[in-house]
Amino acid sequence: MNRRMPVYGFTLVELLVAVAIFMLFMGATYGVFHGAYLAMTRTEEEQELYQTGRVLLAQLSAELASAYQPAGDEASALIGEDSDEASADLQQDRLTFLTSAHAVYGEAPAGDVCRVTYMLAEEEVDTPAGFYIEENPLPGLEPEEFEPVRHLLSPRVIGFNCKYLPAEEDWLTEWVDQPTLPAAVRVELVLRAVRPGAKPLVLATTTNLSMATVAEGASDARP
Repeated sequence: MNRRMPVYGFTLVELLVAVAIFMLFMGATYGVFHGAYLAMTRTEEEQELYQTGRVLLAQLSAELASAYQPAGDEASALIGEDSDEASADLQQDRLTFLTSAHAVYGEAPAGDVCRVTYMLAEEEVDTPAGFYIEENPLPGLEPEEFEPVRHLLSPRVIGFNCKYLPAEEDWLTEWVDQPTLPAAVRVELVLRAVRPGAKPLVLATTTNLSMATVAEGASDARP
């Protein structure tokens, strides 16, 4: 009489349990790697945004440090207009001054001194919203002889706030109809985060103006 050999294998229940365990393991592994990827991507985006802000502030600081006041002028060559209508958190100031440290964009003619204006602009038909610089490399000419050129610096900037330090007073929110350059200018930029819902990045710097008329005994304005 032939004896039946035992058959070894997995039951359907055992296979289902094994598949379930495998799926749980794969899901956990995917979650860990996906979370690490998102964290790395978020860090790179934040670093790029921070770098954009620091480059803009470095450019502003270098040009402000070389702000120029023509001899004999009875009014300051630097004009800082405050944005009264903007919200307290998102100022949209306008800063105009003469500087000897600006590198002219493109192939425009350049002199020793350039008049620059930093501003925020809203979106128009052919112009995206963002932070702009308007340059006039020949400030001695009349407006009809040379039209200033505007360049987009960054579409990420949504706030631009400036404060001005007189020689013997407290900080002012605007610098209009002043006889001299301010002793220092504090610039604050607010940059929109890359990810929706994330907090905007706020960066600031304070620059002493080398050609400003500072009263005797006034202290350095650098923080």
